[in-house]
Amino acid sequence: MLALTRRIGEEIVIGDPLNPLGVIRVVDIHGDKVRLSFDFPRETPINRRELAEQKAKQQLQGRPVSENDKVACSGQEGPGAA
Repeated sequence: MLALTRRIGEEIVIGDPLNPLGVIRVVDIHGDKVRLSFDFPRETPINRRELAEQKAKQQLQGRPVSENDKVACSGQEGPGAA
């Protein structure tokens, strides 16, 4: 595991710096909460841990993950996201 310290406005580049897979940016820090933005290709799945575990459990039980459970990379969460 890699742990990094970043300030508001600073970024982390994922992948090749000349052709990155994506960029994570610190948008805001308020108390103990950090707001991040993810700039990745739309087809790259990005999930909070609790949603990823829920989706994995559904798939193991043979239930497909619905479109409503998917989170768009645009920064807006779908109707099924919590």
